[in-house]
Amino acid sequence: MPDPVEIAALILEPHFDAVRDRFAAYSPKPGVRLDKLKHTKFVVDPGVRNSPRHYAACREDGRLVLLAPECVELPLENLVALLIHEMGHAADFAYAGRWIMSRPDEPAIWVGDDDGKQARKWSNLWNERSQDAIEQSADCIGWAVTGRKITYCGECMVQCFSGIERPAGLR
Repeated sequence: MPDPVEIAALILEPHFDAVRDRFAAYSPKPGVRLDKLKHTKFVVDPGVRNSPRHYAACREDGRLVLLAPECVELPLENLVALLIHEMGHAADFAYAGRWIMSRPDEPAIWVGDDDGKQARKWSNLWNERSQDAIEQSADCIGWAVTGRKITYCGECMVQCFSGIERPAGLR
């Protein structure tokens, strides 16, 4: 009998690769690409689904995204939005303090590789973010990279492109 985790990985791989490749090729400013993200991998992990709305997670170094096998049951819109959100986390973690969110209803802005006083200020603010700000950042970075605004819909408030703003406190 085929292993459901292996089957899920086969189904999810082309979608994950397409989103990851889009992020890795993104140029937030001339001459800069998000090259670190070329190395981000995914693993199908049945343990990641610890609540009805939890389908994925991203390791805090941005190099690994965990996907629940149930992701294959999501409508394509939700799956792609979820992958963009997780790669938004990967970009946020791999390029810590290099993105700012001026407002949650606008794409994130790349603040670059400056190592001066301003960069230290952004880094300090990045380290002090709330959980809501971290989640909003993933959405806004995804929006900046793909041009698609992440919203939330359905009973479980899963990522999509045709829902409402992320509710505060959503976990």
